[in-house]
Amino acid sequence: MDTTEIVQTIDHLQRTFEDLMIRGLKAAGPGEVNTLSNIRDECERIGAYHLAGRVEAILEEIDKPGRSGAQALMRAQASLRMFDRILTLEHAQTILGLGVLGPIPALDAALGQGAEALENSDDNIDEAVL
Repeated sequence: MDTTEIVQTIDHLQRTFEDLMIRGLKAAGPGEVNTLSNIRDECERIGAYHLAGRVEAILEEIDKPGRSGAQALMRAQASLRMFDRILTLEHAQTILGLGVLGPIPALDAALGQGAEALENSDDNIDEAVL
């Protein structure tokens, strides 16, 4: 998988989230829904299934009455940021691992903690939103 391609997907999703935060989910039209659907499919293609699920939750909330859409958007934003950080650490590990240093245990530990934090992000976001 090409890291540049993944970074472009992350950037596109970040811009889309920022637009939705400013305008609100209820103002999302067919263009935004189509963009989110395409990004969800791209996330699945690159193996970011957790992130794709978060985008799917936003798509489900767009047409629902109520205020749970903001919570879905915040969860997705947190997952995106965590995914970006894990990707950055993995890329750094790859670059540094090719050098003289060899394996970097602290980086391996950070990657493990980041993945665990991503799985536990629901609880943290629920507390922050409430």
